[in-house]
Amino acid sequence: MNLVAPTAFKGTMSPLEAARYLAAPGDRLLPLSDGGDGFIECLQHGLGGAVDQAPAADPFGRVRNVPVLRLPGGGVAVECAKVIGLAGLARREPLTASSRGLGELLARFEQEPRLWVGLGGSAAVDGGRDWPALRLPPTTVFCDVRTPLADAARLFGPQKGARPQDVPVLAARLAALGLPGGPRTGAAGGLGGKLLSLGARLVDGGDQMLEVLRFDAACVGCAAVVTGEGRLDASSLEGKLPVVVARRARALGLRVIGRFGSRGEGWQAAAPLFDEVTFESGVSLPR
Repeated sequence: MNLVAPTAFKGTMSPLEAARYLAAPGDRLLPLSDGGDGFIECLQHGLGGAVDQAPAADPFGRVRNVPVLRLPGGGVAVECAKVIGLAGLARREPLTASSRGLGELLARFEQEPRLWVGLGGSAAVDGGRDWPALRLPPTTVFCDVRTPLADAARLFGPQKGARPQDVPVLAARLAALGLPGGPRTGAAGGLGGKLLSLGARLVDGGDQMLEVLRFDAACVGCAAVVTGEGRLDASSLEGKLPVVVARRARALGLRVIGRFGSRGEGWQAAAPLFDEVTFESGVSLPR
């Protein structure tokens, strides 16, 4: 029996769909998210809880229902990508995209005993500049990157549709907000900094997810761990979930199998973390 613990193959499969696709009969499934796509799906699969629907505005003001997970033991979990994410948008315009819909949604949960926020996949780079006034309950923010606020516009603006001339404008807007800097504050276009300024605790999403879902306990009785995502490249070494899983599994003495949709530049640097790497082509490359 193997533990199958992938994250999303973006644009193709959610974490749970990927786990089912990669699993053999008898394998144990533990789909994972670092705070980006699939955050609520993975928490519900691993912990249980009920999914409610709540109205929230997308980056361009279109209101629709988004999922909110009622956590066992009290509190709620919210996924940024489901509220102000890129998926389903007809256009990418970070100069006009707003994260206000997420701020308004969080305002609904000020009286909860705890709040978990999955932070990643935002279509906006606005640092929450037009959020309503908030008083957060005890809040843990699962960040999908460690990027500081000062680098958010440069690194993430182009991914969200920013033209070269737009990036300095976005950077200046973020700087003018006076938000705190440091690790993870640039997550979701500066929303890490916004949430930190409101008293939230920012954590590495991948590591925290492994703790919350009791990854070590899930490995008991397994011969190997199968993990992966859509692409293996040099950026995988910057804390991407399959690498987090591989290092943790290795520390437990388990064999690690990486399954990826494709290989990108610098993939060779990340490959040694896995005992075996297989790409969509079906070519197996033992370490």
